Formats: sequence, structure tokens, C-alpha cells
Amino acid sequence: MDRWADRLRREVPEAVAIFLGGSHARGDAGPHSDVDFEVLVPQGPREEGPAWFEVAGERLVCVSAWVRDVGAWLAEQEQPQEWAFFLPCADSLRLRWAADDSWRERLGRAQVVYPPGDPEIGHFEGEAGKVANAWAGGDELGLRLAAQDLARSVVSLVQPLNPRPPVRSRREALRTVLDFDVVPAGYRDDMLTCLALADRYASPGQVHAAVGRLACGVLALLEARESSFAALLPPHAVRCLHDGTLRRYIELALGDPASGMTRPG
Repeated sequence: MDRWADRLRREVPEAVAIFLGGSHARGDAGPHSDVDFEVLVPQGPREEGPAWFEVAGERLVCVSAWVRDVGAWLAEQEQPQEWAFFLPCADSLRLRWAADDSWRERLGRAQVVYPPGDPEIGHFEGEAGKVANAWAGGDELGLRLAAQDLARSVVSLVQPLNPRPPVRSRREALRTVLDFDVVPAGYRDDMLTCLALADRYASPGQVHAAVGRLACGVLALLEARESSFAALLPPHAVRCLHDGTLRRYIELALGDPASGMTRPG
């Protein structure tokens, strides 16, 4: 690690700090894990991604770096992270080198904690429409892609009802999402189907049905807790939730699982 950090110092002479990140910083690296470095420079904008392969015993190890300016690095810490399904999350870091004590004091930390994302009600509505269009047009690939995106928007809507500590990896984020307590009936199985992670391959009809149950079930949760979401959603979304417009839209697009109504394929 020291040799690779020294190489980065030579290649980026203006660097003020070098961190080791990823699985090696978390301590759960496998034999084929990449080695990830973050290299910070004082002035920006700057964003580069040098990488190379190193021989390590009988293996090749990919060493990659993300060169960024300090301002961009600090600003990103205020943004939710897509890899964590927009849950609160934390990235482990190990400071391998700092230009001097002032940079070490300013930047040195063992982790970066990111906030959760906002409820994505707009994406929820939009992906429901895309699922409906793909189903009506017999577009299986489009249906599966839209189902995945809708499932991610569902996470953003139920996350405020299921507060959790920050997650530290994508796998942990998925486990956390699937183990939420305040969710619609059948949530876990429908999420796995929509995300294409179920044990058995789902047919287009099964995907469409899972989307409908998931969307209508989440909508029922939002309606039951309308006052809790009033401060989290845009005003127009609160109005549509309150007067039933959003429910009518979802049921017309995806069908009402409670009544057995489905849109024709």
C-alpha cells in the first residue's frame, strides 16, 4: 500500500492527502478486490481516475485512484449515495499520507458519513407510467428495467418510516432495505422480484403483478401517514396524495391488486 501511495504522490505532485478506501479500508476485501485510493488536491475543479494493474503473487491486482479537489470531496459528503439505495451510509477511510499536519488535521477521518436521500415521489410516479407503457406494449426488457427503478423509488418512500444506522456496503444496504419493518404486505418478495434478485426467474406477468402490489401497498402507507410525509414531499404531491389523485393514477396505470383489476397486456 505504501508503494502504491508513493506512486500516486509522484504522479500527482500537488496532492495534499491520500486515502485508502473501499473494501480494503473496511477490512472485508476478498482475494480479487480492487485497491481503491482517494487523492485530494487543493484546487479544482479536478476529477481524474488513474488506474493500473500490479502483480501480487499469482494474481493481478487492479489499483485505482480518484483524484479530486478538496472542495468537491467535502461537498459530496452532503449528498446521498445511490450505491446505498439512498439510505444513510458511511465509507471507511484510512489516511495513508498527508502533506503536513494542517492537512492531516483538516482532512483526517476514519469514515465519511452521507445523509439519506429524499422521498422520490416524482420518480415513483414516473416509473409507474413506464411500467404501464412497457406492459401495454409488450416490451419485456422495458418492463423489467422500469420495475427495478420503481423498486428503488419505493425504498426512498419507506425509508423515513424505517430509520436505520448508516450502512457500509451495497450488500449491507440491500439487506437493510429488505428487512424494513414498516412496509406493505409481501414487500420483501415483491422487491426481490422487481429488482430481478428473486431465487426463481419471474415471468413478465409476475413482474407486473409485483410492481402493482408494491406500488399500491406503498401508496396505502403514504396515505395512512400523510401528516408524517407532509414536510417531506413537494406541495403538489401532498395535494395529490390527500385528494386521491395519486391513487387513481397508480390504479389506472398498474391495476388495483385488491380488486383483481389489471391492465391488458
